[in-house]
Amino acid sequence: MLSEIVQTLITLWGGKDTYPTEEKINRNIKQLRDEEWFQKLFSQHKDLFLENKEIRYVIGAVNLDKVLRSEKDKRKFQEVLSTLINKKQK
Repeated sequence: MLSEIVQTLITLWGGKDTYPTEEKINRNIKQLRDEEWFQKLFSQHKDLFLENKEIRYVIGAVNLDKVLRSEKDKRKFQEVLSTLINKKQK
């Protein structure tokens, strides 16, 4: 399961190897908040999205324009976020 998540992240990031800036992370969160599926997730786990470094890294590192254009990539990204949230809640 973890290897699948890592593989998905590498695909979604497009091989990115730099840490995303806070500006990029916040911009991506703002853009995601326009997505209906993310609104519910964000409202339920707002603290994690605003404070958890791993979740924020994933949101900032992803090529969000690419993800949101593809239903397949969007589903993968949703799964990654859900998995990280579930991991953090345990």
